Amino acid sequence: MKEFLQNLNISKQTIIMIIIFVIAFTLSLTIRILIKRKKAKEEKQQAVRRMREEALDRVLANPLEEKKAVSFEKKRRPFQVEYSKDQNNLSNIPQMDKDMYQLTEITELSQRKYMFRRQEPVQIGNQFGNVVILPRDVDPGQVFCQIFYYKKENYLRSTGILEIALKRKGKVVIVNQSGLKLRSGDCFMVGKTAYHISFL
Repeated sequence: MKEFLQNLNISKQTIIMIIIFVIAFTLSLTIRILIKRKKAKEEKQQAVRRMREEALDRVLANPLEEKKAVSFEKKRRPFQVEYSKDQNNLSNIPQMDKDMYQLTEITELSQRKYMFRRQEPVQIGNQFGNVVILPRDVDPGQVFCQIFYYKKENYLRSTGILEIALKRKGKVVIVNQSGLKLRSGDCFMVGKTAYHISFL
C-alpha cells in the first residue's frame, strides 16, 4: 500500500485531509437528512392539528347544517327528539311568546331540541358519563356551565371545571365564570356536545 501511495506521490498530509473531508461530508449529509425528517414530521403534525381545528370550526360554525350532511340511514341509530318543559302544551310550541328560547343539543348520535323560559336557569354537565342538561338538584361538581337570566338578557357562564368554547359569526371565545351575553344563533361546545341557541 505504501509503495502504491509512493508511486502516486500522495503524502500523509493529503491522505489525512481526504479522510477528514470524507468524515465531514458524511456528518453533514447525516445532519441534513435528520433535519429534513424532523421538518417533515413537524409539518405532518401541523397539518393534522390544522385539520382538527378546521373540523371543530365547521361544527361550531353551523352544527345543524353539519349534522344534516351526515347520512344517518346507514347507522340507523341517531334520532331527533323535541322536548319541552311544559309537557301539557307541546302542541302550542309555535304560538309560544317571545319569552322563550330553543336550545338544540347535538351529539354524534342524536339531535334534541329543548324549550325553556328565558327566566329559567339551565345547567349543563356530566351525568352517567355523558354531557346532558341537568336537573336543578344536582351536585355542583357535576355542572360544567349554566345559562342564567339577568336584566332581561340571558348569559352563559362556565363553572371552571371544563373549558367551554362559544362561537359567534366566525369568532371563538372561551366562556369565563362571570358570563357572556347570549345571542340568537350562538353555538357553544361542552366537551364533544354542541348547543345551538335560538331566541323566539
